[in-house]
Amino acid sequence: MVFGGQVSDWSDVLSDVPQGSVLGPVLFVLYADDILRTIISKILQFTDDTKINYAVNSVEGIESSQSVMH
Repeated sequence: MVFGGQVSDWSDVLSDVPQGSVLGPVLFVLYADDILRTIISKILQFTDDTKINYAVNSVEGIESSQSVMH
């Protein structure tokens, strides 16, 4: 990248999502749509953020909620 006449050095990217993917956005839309149909709970979504509200009142409910989230 060139900024103010200076050239930056290359650096390896060890994590993150590859940019410019054609298939990536399609897979995300399928995932976001599928999560709404799969989880029986209140789900709040905004762009690429998903929050799941799940009320429990027993140990079994806690274990169940953890298995649903994975």
